[in-house]
Amino acid sequence: MKVLPALLLAAAIGAGGAQAAPVITFTGSTDTAFLAFLAGRGVALPAAEAAVAQARGGNNAGNGDYEAGLHIPPNLTNAAPVGTAGQFSWGVAGGGNAFRPFSLARTGSTLAFTLGNYAGSWTNPLVDGIDMLGLRLRSEGAGSATRMRALALNGTALGGLLASGGGLDFAVVEGFGPGDFVLTGEAALDWTGGFPGGSRLGFQIKAIDAPTLVPGPAALALFGLGMLCLGLVRSRG
Repeated sequence: MKVLPALLLAAAIGAGGAQAAPVITFTGSTDTAFLAFLAGRGVALPAAEAAVAQARGGNNAGNGDYEAGLHIPPNLTNAAPVGTAGQFSWGVAGGGNAFRPFSLARTGSTLAFTLGNYAGSWTNPLVDGIDMLGLRLRSEGAGSATRMRALALNGTALGGLLASGGGLDFAVVEGFGPGDFVLTGEAALDWTGGFPGGSRLGFQIKAIDAPTLVPGPAALALFGLGMLCLGLVRSRG
């Protein structure tokens, strides 16, 4: 008799509670599907973006063919990143496998992004609310690709992502909650022919403060049923 209430209580908590470990809750290949998933979580971009870590090919400066940066409100990627300059040559056309390690980490109220020779950090109360990461990879042009591998959050392996041949690739990571976190991995930009400027090759990691959703009626009803059964068992004991 005591097993049933325990199962109901666990199911109720699972229906409305937080995840125990970071997991990828969405993958897709269109902006429409990505934004629709976020809307279902009550997230509207760019309003919910606390910061955006970005790497891309083809910048507006004349001193490099690659750009990396941590962008902060209010202008986010429409303004220059914080931290040291992130201009350097990614490689040569068709080079392939030119993976560069990167990290995005929260320590207290500070968010820090590193990739190649770029290092930028930002300390702000908005950092405390980050509880979701949206990854967007972009590739335009035949023979081009943006790749990530060995993704891990707080030591939990998340796999890899690939956008190639003019496509997009998305993932949403949730379940890490408050406290310090670190996302690590390796990224590569590949192309053939002329370098694909104008941000046609690159990735973004959107650090999102998702609203806390109120449990739906079904979850609340299940939780109530579990508590009722638990009370009956205790009263009979």
